[in-house]
Amino acid sequence: MKTTDEVAQRTWARKLRAYLRVFALFVGGLSHAESVVVVLTPHPEEIRQEFEAGFNKWHQARHGEPVRIEWRDVGGSGEAQRFVESEFASKPTGIGIDVFFGGGPEPFLALGDRKLVEIHRPPAEVFDGLGRQANGAEVFDPGLGWFGACLSSFGILENTRVQRLVGLPLVERWDQLADPRLVGWVGAGDPRLSGTMNNMYEAFLQAYGWEKGWELLTQIAGNVRQFDRLSSSTAKEALLGQVAYAFCIDYYGFIQIEASGSTNMTFVLPKDFVSISPDGIAILKGAPHREVAGRLLDFVLGDAGQALWMLPAGHPDGPRRHSLVRLPVRPSLYQKYAGQSPIPVNPFTVESEFRYNARIARARRDIVRNLFGSLIVDCHSDLVPAWRRVIAAGSPGAAVRLLGSVPMTEAEALALAKGEWSQAEARNRLKAGWQAWAQDKYRRIARDPKVVLQEH
Repeated sequence: MKTTDEVAQRTWARKLRAYLRVFALFVGGLSHAESVVVVLTPHPEEIRQEFEAGFNKWHQARHGEPVRIEWRDVGGSGEAQRFVESEFASKPTGIGIDVFFGGGPEPFLALGDRKLVEIHRPPAEVFDGLGRQANGAEVFDPGLGWFGACLSSFGILENTRVQRLVGLPLVERWDQLADPRLVGWVGAGDPRLSGTMNNMYEAFLQAYGWEKGWELLTQIAGNVRQFDRLSSSTAKEALLGQVAYAFCIDYYGFIQIEASGSTNMTFVLPKDFVSISPDGIAILKGAPHREVAGRLLDFVLGDAGQALWMLPAGHPDGPRRHSLVRLPVRPSLYQKYAGQSPIPVNPFTVESEFRYNARIARARRDIVRNLFGSLIVDCHSDLVPAWRRVIAAGSPGAAVRLLGSVPMTEAEALALAKGEWSQAEARNRLKAGWQAWAQDKYRRIARDPKVVLQEH
């Protein structure tokens, strides 16, 4: 029979063990929290896998413990931006997410303007090796609110094997995609569903001017086979030979060329204009794992992270299973890995007078993509026969201008973006009106040759 003292001692021992278990869980929870970073990204699974594995390896070597990335995915970069802004509207001190990783400059400019990112200065060995500008585009925010994790350009992915078989020309300029011989052989995407495509079309409007840009885009659209939902689908159509020319962001093109061989496909940066822009990364305001978030940026921007973009899968310094084929932001890597990378372009040596203005693009982004969608994508079945009628008439200038006309000036588009467009009822009314206006125009051109030749 146990004495009172023995019972008391055993009770105390049980309580002590319970307290120790709670303490261990608490300490373990702190340790776990310090080894986790929450990242919102539009990047595909392949990029997530390679960067999580690479960051974990780097973190263990530098900081002596493993690290885990908790990924959050709400759609493309535009959807991710809207999600972040919506969350901060109700949670102004922080939204439980550490890092926004992926997407062109517009979301990062918007979040920076609204003070929703935190300043981060990488250590000198990382920061000093970053490129400052690529073809005039800033690689990172001078205020250090966001950084280009990699660079993106876009051009024309061409199936040269199909071109040889069918007798089509190699295209070296954007305006050559309006060649009447290319009807049905051009691939493109819907800018309402693809931010990449929207950036491409916006660049046309900036490079050629509002009116001329729409004219050229409409002619090219007359040659488009169909408008895809995803920009990656357009690149695959070129690989399969369903189109011979595809609007394409660089890394999709490089991946297709790696798969098919350089004798069958090529990626062209057109001579009339080249647009290069950063694909960003930033720490969000109130990041719950601020220290680890900073380490993630240091990894992504340093040699180890940048090599993952550039090198083929299986390279000792590269990704394990997936070639990511993106343009690094560290100029020295283009020399260091010359001949070891499938990337044929160095964005820091590209010479082009064109400079993409991301702030203008952001101001009218929703107008441009919906105007393009209503006038061109939704009316494509009417546009194509109208374009064929214009071609048959010898493509007179008046007919080309009429075909490519739009129902508003550039100034009116900006005013609309700042005013009436914020109302859902007005947006629906305008989009329906634009579509009806375009259908009527295209049908008149296709039906009556006199309209084609008429001065307008």
